[in-house]
Amino acid sequence: MAMTPFAPGAVDSRRNADMFVQMRKQGADLERQLTTGRRADSYGELGIKRGQALDLRGRVSGLESWQQGINSADTRLKMMLKSIEGLDKIANDTKAISALPASRVIPGANPQEQMLAQANLQGAIDFLNAEFGGRSLFAGRAHDEKPVANYNAIMEGVTARIATRAAADDVAGTGHLAVSRTGATVEIADTDPAGFTIAGASSSGGSITPADGPPASFTVTQSPAVGERINLTLDLPDGTSREVSLIAETTAGPGQFVTGGTPAQVAENIETAMQDALESEASTALTAASALLASQEYFDDPDNWYNGSDPADPDQARSTATLRIDETQTVGIGAQANEDGFRELLSQLAALSATDFSDGSTPRLEAMMSRVRDNLTPQGGEQSIAQIGMELGVAASTMSEAAERHKATQVMVQNELGEIEDTNTEETVTKLMTLQTRLQASYQTTSLLSQLSLVNFL
Repeated sequence: MAMTPFAPGAVDSRRNADMFVQMRKQGADLERQLTTGRRADSYGELGIKRGQALDLRGRVSGLESWQQGINSADTRLKMMLKSIEGLDKIANDTKAISALPASRVIPGANPQEQMLAQANLQGAIDFLNAEFGGRSLFAGRAHDEKPVANYNAIMEGVTARIATRAAADDVAGTGHLAVSRTGATVEIADTDPAGFTIAGASSSGGSITPADGPPASFTVTQSPAVGERINLTLDLPDGTSREVSLIAETTAGPGQFVTGGTPAQVAENIETAMQDALESEASTALTAASALLASQEYFDDPDNWYNGSDPADPDQARSTATLRIDETQTVGIGAQANEDGFRELLSQLAALSATDFSDGSTPRLEAMMSRVRDNLTPQGGEQSIAQIGMELGVAASTMSEAAERHKATQVMVQNELGEIEDTNTEETVTKLMTLQTRLQASYQTTSLLSQLSLVNFL
C-alpha cells in the first residue's frame, strides 16, 4: 500500500489560505457597508434580528400609508371648507341685506335684492358642485356626479312650483277668506284649507264683540270710540302667523274703518276695510309665505335637483366618505349638497330669485326679505352651514393631530430600525482599518516564513 508522505507545513498553508479568504470576504463586506450604509443586503443576513426588522418595516409602511391618506384628505377638506366658507358668507350677506330697508321696486324691473339673490344662487350651486381630483366634494358616495342641478333647471322648477302654489293659496285674492255682512255683524269665513287659516278674533273695546268662529265674526253693538281696534289672527301656509288689525278712525285709510254711524253703518265700514286688508295681506305676507313654502317643497324633494347619493339620509353625510387615520380611529369627511343647512340656503335664494315683483310691490319685497332673514337664522336643533363647517373642521383637526403623532412615531421607529439595518460609519472604518492592518501583517509573516530553509536556518 502506497503511503502519502505527510508534509507538516501543508496544514498551515491551507489554514493561512482560508484565513486570507475569510479576511478578504470580511474586508469586502465592510467596504460594501461603508458604501451602502447597510449592514446586510438581505433580511436573512441580519440573523436573529431579521424578524424585528421586518416588524419595524411593517410599522413604517403603515405609518406612511396613513400619512398619504391624511395628506390627500387634508387637501380635499381644505377645498370643502373653502366652499362652505363661501356658502356661509352668502347666507350672512343675504341676512344682512334683509335687515335693511327694502329698495324701492320699480314696475317692470327686478329689484337689486332679487338680482343679488340670483347671482348668489348661481354661486351657491358652483360651490356645491366643486370637485377635487375629478371627484365631487358634496355628492356623498356619488363621486362622479355633480350633486346640484344647473341654475336654469332649478329656476324653472321653482318658478313653476311658486305659480302653482300661489294659485292654490289665492294670493291674488283674499287667501280664500270670504268677508260678508249681515246687519251689524261682519263674518270672515275660511273657504279652503289653502291660503289663510283663521286662528282667532279679538277687540280692544266693548263696542264690538268678536267671535273666533268658524266663521270668525265681529258684531258692532254701538259706534266704537276712535282708537278702538279689532284684530283677526291668521295662520299662513309656512307655519307663521299674521294679525290683521283695524283701528276706528273718523276718516278712512289703510288699516282703518270709519266710526260714528249706526252699528250697521260701522259694520259696513269694517267689511270694506277688512276686504282691503285681507287683499293687502294676501299680496304681501301670503305671497311671500306661499313662495318660500313652494321653494322649500321643491328642495325637500331631492329628485328635483339633487344627483348625489343617500338623498333619504342627509344627516349621515359625514359617513359617506371615511378615512382610517390609525389602527383604531376613523374620521368622516363626507358631505352632501342636500343637507339641511345647504338646502335651506338654496330654497331661500331660489324663492327670492323666482318671485314676481314686476308690479312694483315694495311691501311684497319687504315681506319676502323679512321671511328670508328669519328662515336663514337657524332655530334650536336646526342644522346650519356653519355647523357643517365645524364638523368638517373637527375632522381636519383630528387628522392633523394624527399626522403629528405619526411623524413622531415614525422618527422613533426609523431610529430603532436604523440601529438594526444601518452601519455606523466610524465603527465600520475602524473595523476596516484594523482588518487591513491584520491582513498586511499576515501577508508579511507568510512572506517571511516562505523564505525559510534548512540552509538559511543553519
